[in-house]
Amino acid sequence: MKVQYQSLTKAFSQLPSKQRKYIQDAIRKSVNEGVALARSMAPVGSGPRDPEVGRFKDGIHAKFKVEAHAFVGSIEAAPATRDAQVKAMSIEFGRQYKGGKKRQPKGREFRDTGRTDPVPVIRRTQSIIAPKHVSRIKRAMNKAARELGLK
Repeated sequence: MKVQYQSLTKAFSQLPSKQRKYIQDAIRKSVNEGVALARSMAPVGSGPRDPEVGRFKDGIHAKFKVEAHAFVGSIEAAPATRDAQVKAMSIEFGRQYKGGKKRQPKGREFRDTGRTDPVPVIRRTQSIIAPKHVSRIKRAMNKAARELGLK
């Protein structure tokens, strides 16, 4: 989930650093709150911990970067490795055996390789955090405008 405000791109670089910090703090607070919420809703899992992929709950983290004229914060569901991303996607969207004889081992009866129900942690987090984030950004922008005498 990316938390970004497109309308701030040009105005962001023209603001003094004190006013820019208000907006950065609002984005940072929303992302950190989203990470905490996503971790609280994430399934814990059972069995031994996979050192390559790790647990889904442990992999949820915040990522911040400064792009040209923008401060971007995102909630990442897993590290950037392929295996971790596949695991995160299968938890978020579920997986289902689609059938087909080619996927079955030879010489055995039909074996259902599994189906998991989706646990939409990141999408649910986004829908909960989005209204709060919009109001946080508006408050930060209004505060910066008041201090600069624009409002």
